Amino acid sequence: MRLRLFAPVLVGFAIAAACGGKNDTSQVEGGSAGNGTAASSNGTAGAGGTTGLSVGTGGSSATGNGTGFGDSGAGAFDPDAGCVGTKADGEPIPVDLFFMVDITGSMNCPVPDDPAKPPCEVQPSKPFSATTRWTVESAALKAFVADPANKDLGMGIRFFPSTDTSIICDAATYVTPAVEIGALPGAASALNTAIDMQVPAGQTPTEASLDGALQHAAAWAKAHPTHRVAVVYATDGYPKGCSGDSIDAAAAKAKTAFEATPSVPTYVLGVGPNLTALQAIADAGSAGKTPAFLVDTAKDAAAQLSAALATIRTTAVVGCTYTVPAPPAGMILNPDQVNVQYTDPTGKATNFGKDDANTPCDTGMGWQYSADMSQINLCGTACAAVKAASGGSVQVRFGCDTQPVNPPK
Repeated sequence: MRLRLFAPVLVGFAIAAACGGKNDTSQVEGGSAGNGTAASSNGTAGAGGTTGLSVGTGGSSATGNGTGFGDSGAGAFDPDAGCVGTKADGEPIPVDLFFMVDITGSMNCPVPDDPAKPPCEVQPSKPFSATTRWTVESAALKAFVADPANKDLGMGIRFFPSTDTSIICDAATYVTPAVEIGALPGAASALNTAIDMQVPAGQTPTEASLDGALQHAAAWAKAHPTHRVAVVYATDGYPKGCSGDSIDAAAAKAKTAFEATPSVPTYVLGVGPNLTALQAIADAGSAGKTPAFLVDTAKDAAAQLSAALATIRTTAVVGCTYTVPAPPAGMILNPDQVNVQYTDPTGKATNFGKDDANTPCDTGMGWQYSADMSQINLCGTACAAVKAASGGSVQVRFGCDTQPVNPPK
């Protein structure tokens, strides 16, 4: 929903419908009475809201008769305490993950690795172990697909290397998905079939496969501008088999995609020994904000894979961007009459003030509008709080003056 701005007379009509008039005692949504005296007002304090904030009317203000706010009780600042606010749930931006998955010959290495032998980095001799990197990873991918927690998550998949060795090092080879991005659980059958069809073999075209994945994700993001799109790059080794291929070259592709518009981040999942250099790709694909998820196959690889995929899901899905919901019927949306409240899974409510537009969002404490004002971005500490308590809800409240971060007493 694209937020629209209207003439002041229309905006004023909407606010009058939601808030008390200049000479009226304002109403609140309930709670215990406050005892304080309103700031910049000589009027009688109104009934306190749930946080103890009271409202006085009839006093002097910069505009003559007006309503003032006084901090009359303990608790967080309540943007609804000064008027009859209405609210609607903010919907998280839909998230789509495009998986680029390694099925090179080394995916036939045993799990766990044989401690009596050097680390397995190329396809071992047959017969393969009953439990290999691929049997463990494919099972984890199918469990991820089946997990009810991923309902409505968009997922698509492609595998590398290509079975056509003449185009194995060409990024265009990896742009077309094996299964196009689709919402779970609807896409589950096609994804499971594609996973079951894979037979690991060949070498590792790292730059080409990542570049192809990022190209596809970027095209998908442009075609679905209301979605957040990311690449999950899963590999068990370093570049091998293509001239000029390197971790640095792949990291450069990830950096370009992350800094583009729309931004496409890269989550890196490494399966196998000695893969710390993959962190360079993860850093480039997230501006250093997301570590590579490295699975030690000498330990419980299945559990590590499941945990890594769950963390990737949480990192991507429990995001901090929400659509601005449509205002209630009969109201016109005024961007200066919007407040944001987060309710955690325990029912505790926190009101996030609006950061100044000149404050970088990642260092802020509250929220900001997106550039086109169609979305609300939770910033800095507010974003961290929401991510730390997944399962809560964000509400957008209409009809009351937008409160800044750390509103004045």
